[in-house]
Amino acid sequence: MRRHIFLFVGGLLLCTSTMAQSNATTGLVFDRDIISAPSLHSLAQRDYAGTARSMAMGGAFTSLGADMASLGVNPAGFGMYQHNDISVTFGLGVHRAENSGVLGADQKLNTQTRFSINNIGASFKVYEGTGDLLAINFAFGYNKVADYNYNLNYHGASGSASIADAFADIANRNGLEINGENHICDQVGYSDFNMNPYYWSTALAYKGRLINRVGNSWYPDEIGANASIDQFSRVKSRGSAGEFSFAVGFNVRNILYLGASLDIQSISRTQTIYYGENISYAAGEAPDPTAMPYQLREFTLAQQMRVNGTGVGAKFGLVVRPVKSLRIGFAIHTPTYYSVSYSYYGIIDSVCDSAGTNPENYNLQDGKLYASARTPELTDSGRYSWEFTTPTRLLAGISYTIGKYAIISADYEYDAFRATRLTDAPLDYGFINSDLKNGFRNQHIVRAGIEAKPLPIMALRVGGGYLWSVTQDKGTIFTEPVRDGGWYCSAGIGFRVSKVVSIDVAYQFRHDNYSLYDTYYSENNLGVNSSPVYGLDIDNHNVALTFGFRF
Repeated sequence: MRRHIFLFVGGLLLCTSTMAQSNATTGLVFDRDIISAPSLHSLAQRDYAGTARSMAMGGAFTSLGADMASLGVNPAGFGMYQHNDISVTFGLGVHRAENSGVLGADQKLNTQTRFSINNIGASFKVYEGTGDLLAINFAFGYNKVADYNYNLNYHGASGSASIADAFADIANRNGLEINGENHICDQVGYSDFNMNPYYWSTALAYKGRLINRVGNSWYPDEIGANASIDQFSRVKSRGSAGEFSFAVGFNVRNILYLGASLDIQSISRTQTIYYGENISYAAGEAPDPTAMPYQLREFTLAQQMRVNGTGVGAKFGLVVRPVKSLRIGFAIHTPTYYSVSYSYYGIIDSVCDSAGTNPENYNLQDGKLYASARTPELTDSGRYSWEFTTPTRLLAGISYTIGKYAIISADYEYDAFRATRLTDAPLDYGFINSDLKNGFRNQHIVRAGIEAKPLPIMALRVGGGYLWSVTQDKGTIFTEPVRDGGWYCSAGIGFRVSKVVSIDVAYQFRHDNYSLYDTYYSENNLGVNSSPVYGLDIDNHNVALTFGFRF
């Protein structure tokens, strides 16, 4: 049975009032004027890049320490430092998307390569004693905690369905009209981009000649009944989330290690969604020029959404060392409390053929009519900002050291995604929290890693992890692809160049599964207008290089 997360979409009307409304049209192209539940869930997901050593060992560092990876995992690890330490980790990521909708498209367009700083930090010993409290270490640094970079390019199979029908459904359902100045308007009288931002893409559809009001109904009056429609889409996602941490670690008798950190996170994400259609007719099936003097041939709708903001959270952890070789660690990451601004704008370009006549006396170029329109930019900021909390995260880990020759480590993480909450927004946001609670479930993650030292100056490492699904129902079709579990494996090597300098290198292959989604889905009294349903997987090749300086 097909299920959707239906959104009651609203926005600011003339920046003075807040509105929400029922919506039976949804999909990747729609609902872009707000932060939807799938978007919010994606912003709440975290992947600590860490150091090359932690990447190579699968990130299983809850019970391990004396590494800058402790900034993102368990601050108690800083209690294990015996020296001062400074390190920086550079990262290179290659992301390749495999979309079920690609039909003969160049897959290179779905590959994205990015260079970044994954981790940089320093730890300093500020106290050294001889009693129960043996040491206090203070640390600070930066971790990349999420990567939003990917490209999607795909085509839907040619057919008779058009997104223009979905725009017509919105206009008919909400009583939109054409005023005396030939502008699309709502029932109150606001026209074009003075209407509720939810109608802005429909206004673009009207200005781009996709739909028109004839009599008492809206419909695509420049697309013939025998049209063959080729749909294509492109999604460009750019940005990342980073975390600046200030941590302190305590060493109690080399048995108990305690730690805490204050974390300031930042989000910057830009999504650009292109949707277009090419419209053609078989020989002898083109519409009668008398009945349809202007015939739509192609159009592209582009929409861009930007999210920028900051959040504050904390981590608390401990590591117990009951015997010299065994370490057991626990950590809790509090929710991060975010305040972000969200902006949106859209543009449409279309081309219509003049089928031998030009009854409206338009300015034609080579027999074609070009239409273009662009919305203003809507920015929700200040008193209209979006505020949300990420889930609480609980981590447990155990590791065992085999003399000076090897370490075996394993972690378990529990992320309470169902507790992700929108706490303030420029609209009635109760439906978004309901979708978060009912559409997603809490996530379980396991990680493991091994480090072996065949030589005192060299370490070999391998690791991996598995992430369980986060969606309540695999059949749910979302308004955008949501990462829904996956797995990864990694390997690396480290060298102690001198007593002061170390170099570590790691490679990780990661496979991410994503939820089903569609570009548009619309209901009306006669049935459903819908794009094909798409699936998505993204393969990530990540390389990390860490330079460490211990003194």
